[in-house]
Amino acid sequence: MDKRKSAYLVYEFLSEQGGLEREIINHANMLKESGYHVKILTCHLNKKILTELPFEGLEIEEISKIKTKFESIKLISCFLGLNNLKKYNPDLFISYSAPMNYLIRNHKSKKINYLNHFPHYLYLDNREKLEWAKGTQGYKRVIALIPTFFIGKWMKKMDKELIKKNNLNFVNSFFTKKRLDNLYNINTIVSYPPLDPRFKPSSKKIKEKFLFTSSRIIPDKKYEWLLESMKHMKNKIPLYLAGSVEESYKEKLIALANKYQIKIKFLGRLNTEEIINYYTNAEVFVFPTPKEDFGLVPVESLACGTPCVVWGDGAGPTEQIIDGINGYHAKPYDLKDFAHKIDLIIDNKFKIKNKAKILGSSKRFSYNEIKKDFIKQVNSLVF
Repeated sequence: MDKRKSAYLVYEFLSEQGGLEREIINHANMLKESGYHVKILTCHLNKKILTELPFEGLEIEEISKIKTKFESIKLISCFLGLNNLKKYNPDLFISYSAPMNYLIRNHKSKKINYLNHFPHYLYLDNREKLEWAKGTQGYKRVIALIPTFFIGKWMKKMDKELIKKNNLNFVNSFFTKKRLDNLYNINTIVSYPPLDPRFKPSSKKIKEKFLFTSSRIIPDKKYEWLLESMKHMKNKIPLYLAGSVEESYKEKLIALANKYQIKIKFLGRLNTEEIINYYTNAEVFVFPTPKEDFGLVPVESLACGTPCVVWGDGAGPTEQIIDGINGYHAKPYDLKDFAHKIDLIIDNKFKIKNKAKILGSSKRFSYNEIKKDFIKQVNSLVF
């Protein structure tokens, strides 16, 4: 009989290549290394993601009773009760979303919620909700949004009750803590998303000079702002984008790039080794997303030795980027100043001069540093 404590991580879908998925992988590995029996449970698993992100050595199980290739059907059926969650009784559930808080609500296991942000489909205004719903692949966000127009008040009430019933609530930054402590009237604990230890400078070279950005390529991330900013740059170098993108949004960005005579290159979804190579060789990592809760990609860039430009809006990326040390904060949301900060890094050979400081600044987000407090908090709850 397995006497190890069990910790099951739950998230409704594993089909996209983003920071949250990396968080789940790193937390799962931390727990496994600390002696826990770990499983990742999800309503929908796109097996392609297993080749793009480092899930090797981790147990992943689908809980939907409906066997189909259609993600939306699996998600809907899961939340209508057609799931296998009843057969799982771990010592601890760690949830990464409000919907999964709801699914595990009746389990007697201890519960931790890792909060990256509030549920957008509940707390944004109607215009922002509609924009948010368009910002991902497939119909996941639309499915989440539709019920809010009919039972939104009940869903908000349920969300707040479930958050308060959790044994522990982690958040991904002090920016997020301030927002969510106020919204839910709770005291959350900051646990930064851990940096995958494989992120370090690559020895491979890319000859062309380029700017780099990586994330889900969706309207929320404001890549059109980046292109509009780049038209003001003195240094005319191409922009490389890594990540999955809907064809309609891709066409919009290409049209904008053509209008401003900017060379743009979509790299698609890259595996870890490939993305490290682009981080390492970029002149600057550019992150145009406003009010980002944390954003793991700037830290990944720093670990590969490349400085970043982010908005100085007090959001999560400003907790990573030290102005003038490992990158710059641009005036919110001044597109000309964003361009100026990029030029400043290139013209002053900032990346070469500040290499040691850039690499050193990523260490407080390192896997081992984050692991210490994360496991300490989990153990204090389980044992």
